Amino acid sequence: MSSAWTLPDDLTVPEVAESFVAAGEELPPHWSKCFGCGDDQPSGMAMTFVAGVGLSVTGRLEVAKKYQGGPGVIHGGILSSAFDETQGMACLALGTPVVTGHLEIDFARPIPLGSVLEFRARVDGTVRRKVYTSAEAYIVDGPGSDPDTAVGTSRALFVTVTAEHFVDTVKYVDGVPRSPFGTSAV
Repeated sequence: MSSAWTLPDDLTVPEVAESFVAAGEELPPHWSKCFGCGDDQPSGMAMTFVAGVGLSVTGRLEVAKKYQGGPGVIHGGILSSAFDETQGMACLALGTPVVTGHLEIDFARPIPLGSVLEFRARVDGTVRRKVYTSAEAYIVDGPGSDPDTAVGTSRALFVTVTAEHFVDTVKYVDGVPRSPFGTSAV
């Protein structure tokens, strides 16, 4: 089933921020404690990401047994988290922090445990503080592998925020507040 998601008429496609990594380069976690991508989160999903061309990223998730929902398949909430994380990582290309405002997913078929998912996400455009994104997931390795058929699709709306939004994560470097996003918090 697909929704009636439509992009606004006044959507604009922004430029990639100068601070964003080059196409083909791996993206570092946006925060070490993040459940989706954090490298200091033992119970997390340990997703990895590579910058694509323009405002796009590719993410990978190994579907571990701990992500089981129904017998032998991924839990829908884990897939939702992976889509949210991937589309949020695409927003990093804008150079400003975002939070999820709306996320919708169409699940196309069951995803077996032991498979490897590849997520392809992009920023479709912005309107003021709103950032519209879309993504697809594919099984690229393991059981049910079919890298040409999407097993799920997603659309999301993110909202840009200031670094102060993440009060507990702002650190001071040489007396200047800095966020984990590499931007000044002031």
